[in-house]
Formats: sequence, C-alpha cells, structure tokens
Amino acid sequence: MIKIQPIVREIVLKELEAYTALLNGYMNMSSYAYQIRGRVQELTKKQITIASLVVSLSRLRKEFKKQKPLIQEVPIKNITTKLPLSEIAYENTNKFIKELESLHKNISISSEDFFTLTRGTSEIDIICSSNLENKVLKHFKIKPKWVNRNLAAIGISYGPEVFGTPNVFFSLLSVTARARINIEELVSTPTELVFIVNEKDFGRTVALFSELHRETNTKN
Repeated sequence: MIKIQPIVREIVLKELEAYTALLNGYMNMSSYAYQIRGRVQELTKKQITIASLVVSLSRLRKEFKKQKPLIQEVPIKNITTKLPLSEIAYENTNKFIKELESLHKNISISSEDFFTLTRGTSEIDIICSSNLENKVLKHFKIKPKWVNRNLAAIGISYGPEVFGTPNVFFSLLSVTARARINIEELVSTPTELVFIVNEKDFGRTVALFSELHRETNTKN
C-alpha cells in the first residue's frame, strides 16, 4: 500500500511557493489539500479525505522546521564586476583543441581582463573581456557557432565556511530569479560564483547583491 505522507512530501517539494508557505505558516492547508487531492489519489490509487491531507501537511511542516531552510543566508565577502564582455562559442572539435594548446602563448591576458573557458561535451564556450574578442577570433581561425556581446560579470565571493552547506548556489540564484533577471552564463570557483548577465541587467543585479551583502554583514 502506498502511503500518503511521502506522496504529499514529493508534491510540496516540487512547488517552491507551497514549500515556503507551509514552512513559514501562512499556507491555507485546507485549500491546498483540495488542490492536490486529485494528484494524491491518482498516485496512491485510493480515495483520500481532505482531513487526512491536512494532517499530512501539518506533520510535514514540523518535519521541515527541523531542517535547514531551503534558501540559506550566504555571507558575501565581496562583490566584483567586469564589463564589457563577449561570449564566443565553438564546436568541440580536435582542430579546436589543437589550437587551444597555444592560446595563452599568443594572447596576453592581464589580471584586469576577464577570461574563462568551459569545455562541454559538444561545444566550448569562451567568455572574455571585449577587448580580447578579436584576438580570440583571429587565433582560432574557425567560424564560431555564435558571438554574444554586451555582457557583464558580477562575481559574488564567500568564504570556505560555506563548504558542505546545501543550496548555496540555489540561494544566490534565487536573488536574480525573484527579480526575473536572465542569467546568460554562470562561472564558479570554490569561493566565488560569477553571474554573466546582459549589460541592461547589470545595475539591477549589482544593487540586489549589494543589498544582500549589507543585510548579511549587519546580522553577522
């Protein structure tokens, strides 16, 4: 027999708004029970009462309260910015890899420049300061899949104390998600997450993380 509790837990965890409302105590459990009853009945293959779903939700809330919150307060150490940037994407081919070996010999990159290269299974993505764009294109002599310009980088730095803490990236991404800011790319190191956004979203993104930086520093 399939039990109700794990089914209700699965449904709630798939809906961030429902999870947040239940955890913080402002969910109308009866109303939500009516909303999910059809799905629960379909998955459990039996008739479910609203009262039993409300009991299940009440138990879930107690369970969630014992856990660390889904969205953590990430103690931001520093915020850095770079712009303008360009993104150049290539097919991941043997010819490209051969040319890649001599890239840093032929192109001088200073500490003030932004440069990152990500090799995926089928393509290679380069994000660099716009002043390096032509040098990169000239070096590879291969037609790129596309070139994306007018980008900006916002680097969010945090300390090693967050190592092992679940949902650090999710917590930072939720800041831009709530503001409906499109993230073009993400770049990460052990203690930094870099958001690549369009220049038109640069000011809003910096303002949001600056406010979060002030809030976390005030609490700490």
